[in-house]
Amino acid sequence: MLFNFSTWLPEALTNKNYLTRDVIAGVTIAMIIIPQSMAYATLADVSPIYGLYAALLPVAIAAFFGSSRYLATGPVAMVCLLTSVAISSLSLGDSSLYIAYAVILSMTVGVFQLLLSLTKTGNIFDKIPEHVLLGFTSAAALIISLSQLSKVFGMPKISITQLLDLEKLLASSPINYQALILSVLMLLLMYIIKYKFTRYMTLSNLAVFFAVLISITYASYQPYAGPIVGFIPPGLPDIKMPEYDIFTGSLPMLVIHTVIIAFVGFMEAIAIAKQLHAKKPPKDQKGVELYKDPTPVNSNQELLGQGLANITSGMSGSIPVSGSFSRSAVNESSGAFSGLSSIITMIVVGLTLLFATPLLFNLPQATLGIIVIFAVLPLIKIKEMNRLFLENKQLGIITWITFASTLIFPILSIEIYEGVRTHIWTGIIFGFLIHIIFNKRYLNTEKEAT
Repeated sequence: MLFNFSTWLPEALTNKNYLTRDVIAGVTIAMIIIPQSMAYATLADVSPIYGLYAALLPVAIAAFFGSSRYLATGPVAMVCLLTSVAISSLSLGDSSLYIAYAVILSMTVGVFQLLLSLTKTGNIFDKIPEHVLLGFTSAAALIISLSQLSKVFGMPKISITQLLDLEKLLASSPINYQALILSVLMLLLMYIIKYKFTRYMTLSNLAVFFAVLISITYASYQPYAGPIVGFIPPGLPDIKMPEYDIFTGSLPMLVIHTVIIAFVGFMEAIAIAKQLHAKKPPKDQKGVELYKDPTPVNSNQELLGQGLANITSGMSGSIPVSGSFSRSAVNESSGAFSGLSSIITMIVVGLTLLFATPLLFNLPQATLGIIVIFAVLPLIKIKEMNRLFLENKQLGIITWITFASTLIFPILSIEIYEGVRTHIWTGIIFGFLIHIIFNKRYLNTEKEAT
C-alpha cells in the first residue's frame, strides 16, 4: 500500500479550489502592498526600498504564527507615521540615523509584543477605550494626509513655520504643476476604480496598482519634471541583528515610542482580525457554506505573530509593521482560505525585489503621496465623532479632546522630561487620562446619588 502524503499536508494545499483562492488572493495583495509599502516607507522618512523589505518576510511570519485567516501584515500608515515621529526625535533630526533607529525600533516593538504574548496579557488591549482611539486615529490620519501634500505639489518637505511666509516659500520652492495634475488624476482614477466598479471586486481591489502602472508609464514616455523614486537596489535584504551601539538617543523616549507603536499597531491588527472573523463564510448556489468557520481570533496568538513579524522586520533591516485594514479586507473579499495567501504575497514581493526594481525607477513621488492620502482619508471619521457626541456627551467630549490634543501637542512640542517632548503620541495618552478622570467623576457622582 502506497503512503498517502496528502494526509500530512494542510487542507489549503490538498484542495484545488482552496489553493486557487489563496494564490489569487496572495497575488492581489502583492499588487497592492508593493506600491503601498513604498509609499508608507516615505511616510516613515526612509527610502522606499525599506518598505519592500518590510513587505517580505514579516508578511509570511505574521500569517504563520498568528491566529487570523485573513490578517495581512506589513507597513501601515499609522505605524509609519509614529515611526517617523520616533526616529526624528530620537536622532534629534539627524536623517543619516533614521533607518538605523527605525530598525532598532522594529526590534524593541517586536520584543515588547512577544513578551506580552508569552505572559498572556493580550487582554490588556481590550481596556483601551474605542472612543479614545477614534479621536486619535482621525487626527493622526489628518496629519498623515497633510504631511503628503508636499509630494502632491512636487515640493520638498516643508514645516509649519515655512507656511507662515507663503510668498517666500513659493519663491524658493515653486509648485510643480505636473506633479499636482498627476496627483489629482491618480486620485480620481483610484476613486473611480475602487468605488464605482464594485461589481468587479478584483478590479476595484487593484485601484492602487493601476494608478502606479499608469503613472510610471506616463513618467517613462512623456517629459515629466516632477520628483521620481529613482534607483531602487535589487536583491533581497540581508538578515542580521541590528547594531545597537549606534543608538545614542534618549532611552525613556525609546521606551515611550516602543510602547505607543506596539499598542497602536496591535490595536489596528486585532480590530480588523476580529471584524473579519465575525463575517460568515460565503455560500454556494445551493446555500451550502463554502468552508467551515475560521478558528477564533486569539489576542495572545496574534501578539505572537505580530511580535515575531516586527522582530523579523528588524532583522531584515526595515521598519515596524502591523496588520493592515485595507489589505486584510481585500484578502477576505478575494476569497483567501488560509495564511498561504500571505506566503504567496511574500514570494511575489521577493521576485519583485530580485528582478523588477528597475521598472519602479520612474514612479513619481506624487503618486506615492496620493496613495497614502487615498488610504487614510476614510480614517478621518468626523461624522462618527459628531454622532457619538450627540448620542453620549461624555464619550463625545473625550473623543474631541483626544482629536484636538493629537493635533496640538506636535505643534507645542513641550518638554515633559529631559529629552522627552510631546508629539502625536501624547494625544492618545492624554485622551486615555481624560477618560479615566471622567470615569472617576461619573462613579463619584453615582455614589453621592445613592
